[in-house]
Amino acid sequence: MAKRKEPIQDFLQASKRVADLFHCEGDLFLKPLLDTEWAVRRDEDFYFLCYWLANDKKVDAVIVKKSGEPLLYRTKEYTMVIAIDCVKIGFIFSNHKNISEN
Repeated sequence: MAKRKEPIQDFLQASKRVADLFHCEGDLFLKPLLDTEWAVRRDEDFYFLCYWLANDKKVDAVIVKKSGEPLLYRTKEYTMVIAIDCVKIGFIFSNHKNISEN
């Protein structure tokens, strides 16, 4: 019998594994850009993540700081930068926990 798929639980477990890899909190949206050129730029007290899309369009995102330091997590092969960019967020809730305000 085939294993029943649980896409939400699979996603949560995968997100937890990525947070564990980088030793950081996992309450963020993950955006893998493995084939994208990127740089970190400092402008006075602010840090910016700059990355270039396929059409050479440059995107600037503000890097989040904690205790005055930019949130950059590095491993041997990858760097995760915690930044604020315009994103759509899918909030996923259990229907059993719905509290109607009507």
